[in-house]
Amino acid sequence: MDNKTYLEASARTASAQFHGDKITPSMIEMALKEAIATGNMLDAIKKGIYYGKSLPENHPALDLKDAESDLDPRAIDQDILHAALGVYTEATEMLEAIFLTMKGAEFDKVNAAEELGDAEWYMAMFYRALGETPENVKKVNIEKLRHRYPEKFRSMDAIDRDLDTERNILEKGHS
Repeated sequence: MDNKTYLEASARTASAQFHGDKITPSMIEMALKEAIATGNMLDAIKKGIYYGKSLPENHPALDLKDAESDLDPRAIDQDILHAALGVYTEATEMLEAIFLTMKGAEFDKVNAAEELGDAEWYMAMFYRALGETPENVKKVNIEKLRHRYPEKFRSMDAIDRDLDTERNILEKGHS
């Protein structure tokens, strides 16, 4: 599926609702601060693993340098791990800009577009590692969303999903 078609099809299933009565600004602020802090920690880890950069002296992971762990980072394809960490850290940069805008700064569209480009770069790495194409992933995603939202986005359809049927659609599209 080409990008233009994907953008049009994705708009049909996007929520235009804002439930400010369910989630307060303080809840959003707390979650954004946590996500940003975690993303910055992961960015330093990513740079250490893949660029050979030492962690900053105050990085929380340094406290665990000699700790035991059954985690095996080499158990996953390194391009998949690198891509996932990269997408998260680029999303972190986007969240930082959004957070600052919600605190009164002007939103920087040029920077946002740059971060999207960086995230796309990591997505390309992920596609290669999976042996997938962006076009196929988009096509299958829209097929899944058309099943979930036959006419348009509805909150009840987002909450009460038929995960078995969605999984079947995904398996058929990615086999």
